Amino acid sequence: MRRWLAWGLMIAGLWMLLGAWPAIAAEPLQSRAIAEARQQSDSFVTVTGVVTVPSARFESATFDRGFAVQDETGGLYIHTDRDWGLHQGDRVTVTGFITDDGHGQQVLDLQRVDLRDRATITVSPQRVSIHDAIARLKGSLVTVEGEIQRAVVDDAPYGDRLWIRDDTGTVQVYIPRSTNINPAAWPDLQPRQWLTVTGFSGEYDGRDEVIPRDRKDIVIARSP
Repeated sequence: MRRWLAWGLMIAGLWMLLGAWPAIAAEPLQSRAIAEARQQSDSFVTVTGVVTVPSARFESATFDRGFAVQDETGGLYIHTDRDWGLHQGDRVTVTGFITDDGHGQQVLDLQRVDLRDRATITVSPQRVSIHDAIARLKGSLVTVEGEIQRAVVDDAPYGDRLWIRDDTGTVQVYIPRSTNINPAAWPDLQPRQWLTVTGFSGEYDGRDEVIPRDRKDIVIARSP
């Protein structure tokens, strides 16, 4: 993943010593729609959105302390190694570099974040087919429903994996250990069981994923 240049690290370090929000030397660029920013690969952008995945929630799987934001046009994962303590519903403006995380997931490599409002806005997930979740809503909060295709796979120490299918396709449900969801203590997660899953629509090494944030994001939809 792209890292800051040495001078950027020095400036950021000074800001953190002063207890300020991270900043770059220049003022942030004019904020643009997230959908537009997602088309600007290898570009420096500023976007404003509502936090849908809290800081460090996916840490065990992403190896960072990032978060996700969304506006009315789309969503985006924000990569950062610092836990900024952001919660679902916080409204923030972020500035950074649009890049690939090295595993196919488009991210914004954070250089500046400004908190606008604290936990005041609720983003409702889009309830869609599995095909639409993975084909047109990457980076966004989605809800999908499908039948479990096989038993949960332990991917320790990072998380757990299972797959669900509807009549439009199959998607991996990746459950990071840092979400504190424990599939081993959940006997209903068996093949042929139907689930409704809410989570972040992402990608890892060519595998499409829906990543739940907490236990409430996984609901038994119907019995086999």
